[in-house]
Amino acid sequence: MKIKAALISHGCFLRECTVQHLVIGECSRLDSGVELQGTVMLGTDYYQTETEIASLPADGKVPIGMGHNTKIRNCIIDKNSKIGNDVIIANKDGVEEADRPDEGFYIRSGITIIAEKATIKNGTVI
Repeated sequence: MKIKAALISHGCFLRECTVQHLVIGECSRLDSGVELQGTVMLGTDYYQTETEIASLPADGKVPIGMGHNTKIRNCIIDKNSKIGNDVIIANKDGVEEADRPDEGFYIRSGITIIAEKATIKNGTVI
């Protein structure tokens, strides 16, 4: 695990991840291989048990928090968001403004904003 210039709230679960220049809100869960940079993650209102987390993929659902091998840069992640495995949020095309509420995100001044309670499915690239 690598942590550099980060504010991490209480009750967070970080597994073998790399985080720098960010704020992570309470009760956040970051799985192994997650890389976050220049991000604000507002956290969650509740925990899911390991049993709940393990059963969700079988139903095609994503647990609260961030799945393994997800890479995020310059993003604001609202509360209770669910970001799947192998997701990349980097705005590599440099989009300045976008409205994608059906997909759970917006872009404002080049910064990606994940909406409250949004679900970003496994393998999504933004």
